[in-house]
Amino acid sequence: MSNHWKELLPVDRYQVRANGIMHEFYRKTLTTLYQPLIGSIAYSLYMTLWSQIDSERDWSKPSTHRSLMNVVQLDLKQILAGRKKLEGIGLLKTFVNADSEPRDYFYLLEAPLSPRHFFNDGVLNVYLYNRLGHYHFQQLKKEFTASELTNESDYQQVTAAFNDVFESLHPSEMAVKKASEMEQAMKLESGNDYIDESEGTSIRISNDFDIDWLKKSVSDLIVPDEVFTEIIIEAIKKLAYIYKLEPLQMKQIVETTYLKHNDLTVEALRKGTHEWYALQHNNQLPHLSIRVQPPLYREHVKNKPETEEDKAAQLFETISPYEQLEKIAGGAKPAESDIKIVESLMFDQKLLPGVVNVLIEYVMRTNDMKLPRAYVVKIGAHWARKNIKTVKEAMALARAEHQKYQEWSSQNKQRKTSTSKRNERKDTLPKWMTDEYKTQKQQPANFEQKKKQLEARLKKKYKEK
Repeated sequence: MSNHWKELLPVDRYQVRANGIMHEFYRKTLTTLYQPLIGSIAYSLYMTLWSQIDSERDWSKPSTHRSLMNVVQLDLKQILAGRKKLEGIGLLKTFVNADSEPRDYFYLLEAPLSPRHFFNDGVLNVYLYNRLGHYHFQQLKKEFTASELTNESDYQQVTAAFNDVFESLHPSEMAVKKASEMEQAMKLESGNDYIDESEGTSIRISNDFDIDWLKKSVSDLIVPDEVFTEIIIEAIKKLAYIYKLEPLQMKQIVETTYLKHNDLTVEALRKGTHEWYALQHNNQLPHLSIRVQPPLYREHVKNKPETEEDKAAQLFETISPYEQLEKIAGGAKPAESDIKIVESLMFDQKLLPGVVNVLIEYVMRTNDMKLPRAYVVKIGAHWARKNIKTVKEAMALARAEHQKYQEWSSQNKQRKTSTSKRNERKDTLPKWMTDEYKTQKQQPANFEQKKKQLEARLKKKYKEK
């Protein structure tokens, strides 16, 4: 069982308001630009919350999350997971009064980025490109572009200016009004603000990148310190996250970009980072994925592991599938083919990272450290149909279905080779799968030992008589 109930209960109340004016055009940008990134559940949740707003100036009527569950036909875990996606991508801000009983939540809907800002974001546009592919991305981009005026040089602007149309009157020509009355009318009441358009926000990156080290390590002779403005620092954090770069790698990119352009703009930094990454990864772009098992589906992080199974489960929940491949390979860089198989499990089969880690461990340990694609996909599809979400569920299923999986594996081997039986390899199961078998093997020995002890006591007692 996940601990989602610690964050959210059906009886918890909520109210919704929009942070600015919500235009009808936003529905198109949300549907076509954001939905491929956040999925249908998070998209449906946003649209439902939007529909509950009567006016941009007021909060919606108080309601419970149970009623929201009935409207969207989702369980509480799905609603919480969808809410987190909306928060992470910049479409929702959540506030809670944890002292109230039940808890009160305020949801502030943020407008999506405009098409111009989205396609120049440097993060969201890269993820969308990778999700849709080149052709569909280009087709989508055309839907949000407008042609400029043709032969602009042949035209002359003749638009009238304000003072060409309107004239300012002298005070003697106007009705007398007290200046203090006007000043009073211009003031806003305390606690109020004007309704305005929201420009939308991009993703926010938490401070897990050592920007101080980067700034200190970059030579002042190459890059002046004043170049590191707040905008540039935020861009560096985003680029380091999306391309999974260490401060040392980012330092090289910053210095190279500045030397090339004699300046450090966000656009130049994006281009420089992309070129460096493409050179290192055969023109491939990073994918959008949750790096580790989401907190909603973790069960072994806080508790101290006691058994071999608990230790394995805790590790599976706290590392990414990429790190799992590295660990099994002794720190070596994973093969590109293995990474693609893992990405297929996460994107096509929708398996969570911790579950993928269990699958990787099981398959590689029982297949001579290989990841046979057909075999992996077959198990992945099986686990997806079983709706496996937690590491514990994955480990239990791998144990229970071990014999069936071995039959699948042998079928795959028979198609590929007709190797003689003497060359067949004996599987080496992971420790967390063998503990149970060890316990079962120990039971007969314990029984015989107890039997002998009982017989010895009976003999002793008989002799005493």
